[in-house]
Amino acid sequence: MLSLLVSCADPAFRVHERLEKTLQQDLESMVAQIIKGSGKQNVLDTPYFVIKDLREFHGDTAKVYSAYAEVDFYYLKDINVAEKRKFRYDANRHYWDRYFKELFYYSTAP
Repeated sequence: MLSLLVSCADPAFRVHERLEKTLQQDLESMVAQIIKGSGKQNVLDTPYFVIKDLREFHGDTAKVYSAYAEVDFYYLKDINVAEKRKFRYDANRHYWDRYFKELFYYSTAP
């Protein structure tokens, strides 16, 4: 039984790969929505994201969610507004679940 539980857990590198893929897809989706709504001229030449916090959980805490990420997305031109999203890695379904998002103002981008 123990070997079955261990084999179901994703290795850390796989969790991180899935996070990168999820973040890239989210960024592409955000940019596409802006372009569709107001045109490409309102999008940064190189939209990007910054991972502000990334944690892995172990033990009982990791049975449901084994990791957490907080990410800021920068994609708007001429407006100092970015989007913060929070994710948690569902250990049973093996995917990143986005559970929070909000826009925020910033003075200078990182």
